[in-house]
Amino acid sequence: MYPSARSLASIGLPGILLLQSCTKPDMRAADEALIKQADAAWVQAAQTKQVDAWIAFYSGDAVVLPPNEKIAITREAIRKSVSGLLSLPELSITWQPTKIEVARSGDLGYVYGTFSINWNEHGKKAFDNGKLVEIWKKQPDGGWKCIVDTWNSDVPAAVAAASN
Repeated sequence: MYPSARSLASIGLPGILLLQSCTKPDMRAADEALIKQADAAWVQAAQTKQVDAWIAFYSGDAVVLPPNEKIAITREAIRKSVSGLLSLPELSITWQPTKIEVARSGDLGYVYGTFSINWNEHGKKAFDNGKLVEIWKKQPDGGWKCIVDTWNSDVPAAVAAASN
C-alpha cells in the first residue's frame, strides 16, 4: 500500500528525503574498495616515473597542493610539479592508505595515509616521509578520480635541509 498525498504532505520534505534515502542501496563499501584499488594502481604508476601515468589519476579539474611549492590548479602546473618529483635521481616512491571513507551520498571519498620517498641528491641518499590526503570524486562512468591531492613531511626542516 502506497502512502497518500495527504500523508506525504504531513511528513514534509525531510521525511520525503528520508524515505528516498532508504531506497538507495548503500554502496560505500564497494566504492571504498574501488578507491583502494585505484590508489594502489596509482602507486604502481608513480613507480614507472611517467608523468602521464601519474596524472591520469587526477580529474580534469584537480588541485594539487605539493609541499614547498605553490598550489597547482592547472593541468600544466600539475604536470610541472609531478614532473619535478618524478625526475629526482634514483627516485623510489610509495604510499599507502591508512583510512578510506566514502560519503553517504556516494559521490565523494577521501584517503589519508603515509608516504615514503628516497632519492639521490648530489651523490648522497636523501629521503622524506610523511602524510597525505586525497579527495576522490566519483566520475560519470562509475570510476573514481582524485580531485585534491596533498602531502607533507614528517621530517624536521633542519634534517631535510641537511640532507640537501
